Amino acid sequence: MSASLRNRVAVTLAVFGATVSLTLATAIYLVSHDLERRLVDETLNAELDDLIERRQRNPQSVPERTATIRAFVVDTGNANAGVPAPVAELETGQHQLSLDGIPYRAAVRSIGKQRFVVLYDVSGLQRRDRGFALLLAVSVVLITTISALSGRWLASRVIAPVTELVSRVAQLRPNDSPPGLASEFPWIEVQQLAADFDAYLRRLQAFNERENLFTGDISHELRTPLAVIAGATELLLDDPNIDERNQARVARIGRAVAEMSEMTGALLALARAQEDIPTPVAAYDVGHAVRELVERYRALFSHKPVQLLLQVSSEPRLTADRAVLSMVLGNLLRNALSFTSRGSVTVRITEQAIEVLDTGSGIGDVDVSELFRPYMRGRDSEGAGLGLSLVQRLCERHGWHITLSNLPGGGTVARLTFAPDATTPTQAPTTPSHGEYPLS
Repeated sequence: MSASLRNRVAVTLAVFGATVSLTLATAIYLVSHDLERRLVDETLNAELDDLIERRQRNPQSVPERTATIRAFVVDTGNANAGVPAPVAELETGQHQLSLDGIPYRAAVRSIGKQRFVVLYDVSGLQRRDRGFALLLAVSVVLITTISALSGRWLASRVIAPVTELVSRVAQLRPNDSPPGLASEFPWIEVQQLAADFDAYLRRLQAFNERENLFTGDISHELRTPLAVIAGATELLLDDPNIDERNQARVARIGRAVAEMSEMTGALLALARAQEDIPTPVAAYDVGHAVRELVERYRALFSHKPVQLLLQVSSEPRLTADRAVLSMVLGNLLRNALSFTSRGSVTVRITEQAIEVLDTGSGIGDVDVSELFRPYMRGRDSEGAGLGLSLVQRLCERHGWHITLSNLPGGGTVARLTFAPDATTPTQAPTTPSHGEYPLS
């Protein structure tokens, strides 16, 4: 999951603040603790000096005992009544020990056969150390929170121009004229980014214009020679001097010309849709258009041992360019017949969809979305890999939905679903409902 730049800046500043504050807090605590220990040691040494001096003046003087300080004199070789055993065992130097659950800091000095011991009750200091450590921890948490909030606020202010640029770019469409974003942002870095967007949008607009012009021009210019060829084939078919074999060949040319005319019509409709040019269309009978298309492909694939069937459960009327439907369904039929070596290909018409089912090898376990990409071909395909890509583009332009999936018993089903408001049902199907009609 990708994180926003604002949150990343806030987290970075929070981590930085926590690191710095924790380092400072640790250093302050260690320095304070060391200073306390030094002060206690200095107090112990001063008390030792005073105890030794008093004992030298009066050997019978009683060692000092206050709320925080206790003193002892340990004679080597004597019983040392009243001296706790842990104290009697201490050697010369500084020590930490506990008596009756109370922690003490001890200083020991030997003079002759005597050891002078002074204890300092550090329980109060330890309580203050814990309170000080808690205060430092709260300070670290507080500084971290302030750093995170400040970082989030600062990041919001800093990236606000970038957010605005993203919002402006998201509202643009490929056919929109470049708005000149660079002039609207005074910040150098954002201005450079906006200038790059402007340059990209100009290139994209130029590309779209070239594509639309090419698609429209080639579709328009091909219509005249195709009309000439279609007229010539009609004249040849009417010529009684041409034998049956040559008439079949001319008829095949005529079917190819008709298919080419539909393709150019679909491409022209696509170019008009890309340029948002409204094209008035009238509703037509889907079943009639599908029957004509199926008859054409029956002749084209008559050499294959494949039965071409038509199932009609509804006779909807479609409000869309007829050439687009012929091109979309023609590609689906051609693929089904090409990848089916034997068996059957069935075209099924329902109220809102057309299905093409075949008994071929299926599409396997490939990612179906990849098959709709330009120049993507199946494992046994010999085409250019543009048919399904064009089918998807045409469907997207008209609000249709195209899917491909494997059949449980083998084969493929291609389902073309129309937009809900694009079809209107007739009173009754012109052919018996759910009937199968072999066309081969």
